[in-house]
Amino acid sequence: MRNRMSIWIRHPALPLMARFYLGGVFIYASLNKINFPGEFSDNIAAYLLVPYFLVNPMAILLPWIELVSGVCLVAGIRVRASAAVICTLLGIFTLAVAVVLVKKTPIDCGCFQNVGDPVSRITLFRDLLWLAMGVYVFRYDSLIHLDRLFMIKPEDLNPP
Repeated sequence: MRNRMSIWIRHPALPLMARFYLGGVFIYASLNKINFPGEFSDNIAAYLLVPYFLVNPMAILLPWIELVSGVCLVAGIRVRASAAVICTLLGIFTLAVAVVLVKKTPIDCGCFQNVGDPVSRITLFRDLLWLAMGVYVFRYDSLIHLDRLFMIKPEDLNPP
């Protein structure tokens, strides 16, 4: 049974599907934030975890990091680095949601839309699940890496 489970976990198609899903989630999440940075900065400020002078730079920079990382995951460019960035972001998001839940601060998540989805245990569970998926992609993904196909390798530069 254990060997069969290991075969499923290491099958190359499963991390590829997780990579596409996670990349798509981050692309989708970034689009509204990029279009409405002022509203996203209000969401960041509502968490009461970031110094005031960093709220606006975060509202501008964070969605672009999400978009670039998501596109790189979907396209297969620097997959491990993109997965590491996404795992770092998800770790920060999960920690912020946990702090808000402990403080019982009634705020909206700000994950996909600027108004609507309140922070709850479901939000925390979802972020933890995505974090596990990101670690899984980082560890096991091996299919369709475009950078391996088109990047120049150091050994290609030295003629025999």
